[in-house]
Formats: sequence, C-alpha cells, structure tokens
Amino acid sequence: MSNQEPQERTDAVEELDELMTDESPEPGMGYTIEYDDDTDGADAGADDTDTADAEPEATAEPSADGAGTDDEEAAAAANTAAAALDEPDEEDSADDVDDSVFRAYPMFSMRGVTVADAKTGEHIWNDLTMRCEAGTSYGVLVDAHNTRQHDTLVALMAGFAHPTEGSVMTKSTPLHDLTPLELRGHRIGVLLQQFALRGDLSAAANLEYAMDASNRNYLKPIAVLAQELLTRVGFAPSGDDNATQAERSRALVRTLGAVDRARVMVARAIATDPDIVLADEPTATLDEADAATILDLLRAQVHGESKQRTVIVVTTDPHVAGAMDETIDLTH
Repeated sequence: MSNQEPQERTDAVEELDELMTDESPEPGMGYTIEYDDDTDGADAGADDTDTADAEPEATAEPSADGAGTDDEEAAAAANTAAAALDEPDEEDSADDVDDSVFRAYPMFSMRGVTVADAKTGEHIWNDLTMRCEAGTSYGVLVDAHNTRQHDTLVALMAGFAHPTEGSVMTKSTPLHDLTPLELRGHRIGVLLQQFALRGDLSAAANLEYAMDASNRNYLKPIAVLAQELLTRVGFAPSGDDNATQAERSRALVRTLGAVDRARVMVARAIATDPDIVLADEPTATLDEADAATILDLLRAQVHGESKQRTVIVVTTDPHVAGAMDETIDLTH
C-alpha cells in the first residue's frame, strides 16, 4: 500500500489525464479503480397490485336440512382460490423488478448520441445507440476510412469527449457526471495505442503507478499485486522462478517486444478491477498468432475475481471484432 498523502495521489491522477493529450513520445494513460455504484434499485416486492373485486355474497338462504351450507362452502372455496391466483407471489415480484432494473441499465450504453463538428456543425456521429452488458465481450466495428469517426467514438466511450446530444452512460450514470478519477480511475480501464504505458517505467512500475494513483486501499502490497497481475496475463509465466519473474518485471517497457507490451497494457487496464475494459485496436502491431493470444486474453477479462465485466474492443478489422462474443457493426 502506498504511503503517499491523498493530495499527492490526486496530483498524480491529474498528471495522468494531462498526459493523455501530451504529444511527448512516452505519456501516461488512464487508470482504473473499483467503484461502488450509487444508484438505488427499485423497491422490490412493492404492494402495487390491486386484488380482484370481491365476489358478491350468496343470497340464497340455507335450507332447514343444511343443503345450502354445502353451496356456501363451495362458493367460499372458489373465491379463495381466485384471490390466490390474482395475488402476486412476493418473491417473484421482487425478482421481476430486479430483472427490469438490470435490463434498463446495462453496464455501458450510448443512447441517441449525436456529435457535431465544433467548426462546421457537420455530424460525425448521428443518433448512435448501443448497449453492452456485463459478462460479455463486444467487438465494435468502425469504418477503416473514417478515422475521425473512429477517434471520436473512442473518446466518447472513454469519457474524453461528450456528445452534442444524447447520453453515454455506465449503468444509470452519465459519464459527464463523473470526475476523471471516478470514471477512468474507478469504472473504465482503457487500452490505447498511444498513451497506454509509461515507456520510462518498468512493467511492474506501470501497474504500481496506476494502482497508487487510484487512492484505493489494497489487502496486499501493490508490488505483490503487480507481480500477480503480470503472471496472470502471461507476461511473467508462473513456471518461471522468482528471480526470473522479478528480472522481467523490472525491464523498461520501451525495451519490450510488441506482444509483451500488449500483455502489460491488459494488466494495467485491469490493475484496479474496473467494470469496463475498453481497448482501441489492441492488435494493430501484432502478427496473427500474437493477435489471437491478446484477443483471447481480453475476452477472458469478462470474468473478474469479484465481478462480471464488460469488454469492448473498437476496431476496423472484421476478424478482430468477430473474435469477441458479440459484434456491433457501425460501418453501415
């Protein structure tokens, strides 16, 4: 756990966001921490269902020999059975409400999003709508010849830009209502081709830097957690001895090969257990075999240790998009 003061950590967070727009060759990237959603669900099991109108009382007088008594008992039994059918089961009602709330608020969504060029007023995206659920990976396919649309979409999804109209949301919260720390520090882990890693830091230090900036408390020292994450993504295989793992982890990122850099990018994106992992062209610099390895690794991140995540890969390559569980085609 870091011994830095909270204000120093906040400064580190602000520095990371500033570096996202820095033109220097080795800027930093966003960072992620787990965030407890403040949205209150609907009250389950609310008594809002009216019972059926009561049946009129029988008017027949019972006969002296008691024959009418059987008819009254039969009518009463029928009324009781009808009431039981009309009255909803409390547990089922609660489940229905919970399900409806879950369906109404997916992990990530865009609703009627329109983005206009600030100078010309031209629509870059117009009335864009999509939804991405927890526990699923998505390949979002964009036009390879329209880099402005591509870059704008990634900026919208990561919260670097906001739509002219419509909303971009995580669960029930618009991204523009969240601070950079709450968003890219709490909810979304971002993998970008630029700004993804600090080249002047080691693989382990990149993860430690992101975790330290998150202001989270950890049950283990962050150095230990960083090594565990690198092992989990296959950067420092568990078959290596401790000395070999430590040596690899201390290597500067700028000296690593493309596939090792990609592994560290994935590890850094999940270092603080985000709800959403957003990757922009994560295989652009990889050969076919290494690309398949990283796509498998990304798809595996939907199953976190404590949650089901949403993984979103934005790409111009149909094969990359098709490697995810579902494809969202925005090229038409």
